[in-house]
Amino acid sequence: MNKLIGKPWVYNSIPVVVWFLLLVLPFLTGRPANIPATAHHRFLINVVSTNFLLLCVFYLHTYLLYPVLKRHGIGWYIFSLILMLGVYGCCWWLLTDVFHHQEAARHMPDVARAGEHGARDGRHFGPPGGGGPRPFSAVLSVLIALLCSYCYKMILDNANREQLLKERETIHLKTELNFLRSQISPHFMFNVLNNLVALARKKSDTLEPAILNLSQIMRYMLYESDDNQVSLSKEIEYLKSYINLQMLRFGNEVTVKLNVTGNADLFMIEPMLLIPFVENAFKHGTGMLENPVILIGLDVDEVKRQLQFRVTNGISDLDISKDKSSGIGLSNVNRRLAILYPGKHQLNIFNKDSSFTAELILNLV
Repeated sequence: MNKLIGKPWVYNSIPVVVWFLLLVLPFLTGRPANIPATAHHRFLINVVSTNFLLLCVFYLHTYLLYPVLKRHGIGWYIFSLILMLGVYGCCWWLLTDVFHHQEAARHMPDVARAGEHGARDGRHFGPPGGGGPRPFSAVLSVLIALLCSYCYKMILDNANREQLLKERETIHLKTELNFLRSQISPHFMFNVLNNLVALARKKSDTLEPAILNLSQIMRYMLYESDDNQVSLSKEIEYLKSYINLQMLRFGNEVTVKLNVTGNADLFMIEPMLLIPFVENAFKHGTGMLENPVILIGLDVDEVKRQLQFRVTNGISDLDISKDKSSGIGLSNVNRRLAILYPGKHQLNIFNKDSSFTAELILNLV
């Protein structure tokens, strides 16, 4: 319901519906038996004509006069308002005079002549018997129309401001997400290129698969991870390519165990969401350790539609903080999760003794 109310077309259609009912509703009601057909006909014309004048006042004030107040100040607004009310008064007076003469010509010629002289000296307004709009009702009606127009325009402006804020927030979040995603370990890329140069000098047979892995990573980062979600299986393939390139760097010095359970083809995920955990493990779990081991587990629960991703690595008491540019860090990952999966994720960090574990529980779509 709130989403429907927030639509711009809803705000624009409400006054149209109201004015349509005001113009049409008198024709839908039957004529009372005690009222002559000619009097009922004059009543209908009176109501429709008066409401049409008020409709013009409403929309002129909403879309012409109110913007004058915002752009040119209250002075020009008051001048424009007086001018519009003057035109409205003239139209109302002409309408009253027409109704007066029509009724007087049909039924009371003598009263018509008296009414004409009374209208000139200000002692009589409108025809007898309610043939036209009364001055008090006309003034009250136009004041109500102006008040409704002012409130309606304020509602429109508030809705437009909220829409603009949402658009700006969306653009800001997209920019922030793209910035966070673009920070994926440039230091890692430099190391990979250096390793490829070393393999080329040795004319190693592993050069070609290494280049293919790097090509897959670059293609995934540049094209497949734009703004849309990707298949969880593609994210896993990206993880495997990343691990293979890291193993090209470390060789047999690091043991990496990757265990994937469940059907990853059934679900979608935001791209490059899991790689920072693995990058963090290689960053902090490979230096100053004997026989470092990195354990990576990814479990997909098809019934609960839930992903549990767990990365464990050893840490050394002598570990020194690495270069901040070598990864987006778990804090930035937490920020991405808060933006992309609000209330749909749980991030647990366990740092005990010589072991560090990052666990992500994510509700999949």
